[in-house]
Order: sequence, then C-alpha cells, then structure tokens
Amino acid sequence: MSAFGATKTLSLDFDSVLADTMIVWTKEYNKLKNTNITKSEITYWNIGMILPLSADEISTMFNYVWQHCWRNIPPSEPGQSEIIKRIRRRGYRISILTKRERPTIAYVTKWLDYHDIYSDDLIFIYDNRPKAEYPFDILIDDAPSNLVEITPPKVGILFNQPWNKDFNWPLRVNSLREVEQIML
Repeated sequence: MSAFGATKTLSLDFDSVLADTMIVWTKEYNKLKNTNITKSEITYWNIGMILPLSADEISTMFNYVWQHCWRNIPPSEPGQSEIIKRIRRRGYRISILTKRERPTIAYVTKWLDYHDIYSDDLIFIYDNRPKAEYPFDILIDDAPSNLVEITPPKVGILFNQPWNKDFNWPLRVNSLREVEQIML
C-alpha cells in the first residue's frame, strides 16, 4: 500500500519479463561462437554453468546486445503495451525495476519508447541492494533470487523462463496477460 492509501504498485522486471532479451543474446552468442544455442537451452540462471563464458564475458555480451541490437529485442508477448495500460487503468502504479550496468540505460529507455511501454517509475539498480527493499506491492520477476527475500504484505510472482523451471515458487505466470487476469 502506498503512503496515499489505495494505489498499489506493480513492479516489473525488465529483461526476460518485458524485453525477451535472451532471444537476441543467444543469437549473438551463436554468431560469435559458431553454435546453435536457443533460449530454451539456458536452463540455469548462471549462464556460465551451461556455456563456456566467464561472468565478465556474459556481461560484455549483454551490454553489446543492448547497445547494438536493442531494436531487435522483442517484447515478451504481443500486446504488452496495452496490457500494461489496462493494469494501470485498474488503479495500479507501474514501476519498472531493473538491475543493469550503466552503459545500457539509454537503450532501455529507447526500447520502452519504441514499444510504447508505459511506466510511472523506471528504477535502475547498480549495486547488490535486493529488489525486495524497493517500494512495491507486487513484483513480477524471472530471477528467483529477487523473490526469495520478499515478505508479506508484498507479493512476488515468478515469470516463467527456462532458467527458473526447477525453482519451487507458488505464484507463477507465463505472461503479463495472466498477471492481468490475477488482478481482476
């Protein structure tokens, strides 16, 4: 609940919840390494457990994808902009909460504008502060580590991705359309 009472905040993670980043990330990896890896084969959050890359190489590729391929990154689902607008019309404040490196920020904002994604807040996290410490009522995230520290009355909803299938979490969705249905 916000300081003003009735308005609740829905926080959305950016990568792999709004932007289907790993579609383009795996395409760029395949070009670089002459392989044929798909997003569905990234079954661990720590990509280095699957692919022969260091954390720095993974980060460098991530930054490259956002700086050079941001227009090719699709939304996670069709009609996403309208879904978010409908949720907002139901009285929710929309906050995008994303951990990332500074060189990608301008491209995130360009991507949001390009896809007409509305938000009341756009919060960039640069350190290791847990997302659970930020102000929201509901967080939609694909990273289990961002949900485990959430305590009631806050709610964490896991956005299904190949890398979180084995994580036991009670609230899961495959799309923001499902989130909208839950909020009805």
